[in-house]
Parts: sequence; C-alpha cells; structure tokens
Amino acid sequence: MAPVNDNAGRIRLTWAAASGDATRLASLFYANLFRIDETTRPLFVGDLALQGRKLADTLNFIVDHLEEEHILLPAARDLAIRHLNYGVTADQYQAVGQALLETLRQILGPTFSSDDARAWLETYAGLSKAMIAAAYPSSARPE
Repeated sequence: MAPVNDNAGRIRLTWAAASGDATRLASLFYANLFRIDETTRPLFVGDLALQGRKLADTLNFIVDHLEEEHILLPAARDLAIRHLNYGVTADQYQAVGQALLETLRQILGPTFSSDDARAWLETYAGLSKAMIAAAYPSSARPE
C-alpha cells in the first residue's frame, strides 16, 4: 500500500471539507461512476440513498484508520470479498477510483489541488490493490 502516513493529512483535510453533505457526495459519486463505467449500474439495485450512507461510512472508516494499516487492510480485504457477492469485477475498481476523484473535484472545486488528488489516488491505489488481491487472487499481479 502507498505510504498512507505521507497522505493522511491531505486526505483528512479534504475529506473534512467534502463530507459535510453525504447525500450530495453520494449523488455525485454514483452519477460519475455510472457515466465512467456503465457496467456498474446493475450492481446497485437497492436504495441508492442507503448505499450512499454506506459509502460515506466506509470513507469515514478509511480516513479514520489511514495510519492503522493493521485495522484498515483487513477491513478492506473483507469488504472486497463481500463485494464478490454483488458481482463486482476487478476491472471496476479503477472506475470507482476515478469516480471518487471526480466527485472530490466537483465538491471542492479549485481548493482540491493536484497534491490532494495525488494523495487520494495513491491511497486508493494501495487499497484497491489489496482488495483486488483478496477477492481475485489469481488476477493479482506481482510488482
């Protein structure tokens, strides 16, 4: 995983600014996700408002545990395995990362710097790599 200690401050500051309206955050995120990867739309058959609250809760957990990989990584791996039951594919993780960054850019506007984007991208890349390796061990690529 990317060195989260280097990114934790930026991520916490931007998340504090972006997470105030979880309903808007979720609405933008899912609109971005479905635009970026239409194959994700059928994965969300239930209440998107409820799913949006789960998204915000998950992101809160991640931000709260950025510097505690012994807590964060097992939880991320468990989440990835649960997502197998919903039909999530390894390829869809990239779209989720893109949608998250786009959502943060939309909410934060010009205050979301390239350094902020890099911090989120590096952290998401590390988490998604661990999640993909847990859920799809045969697709994990050696470095």
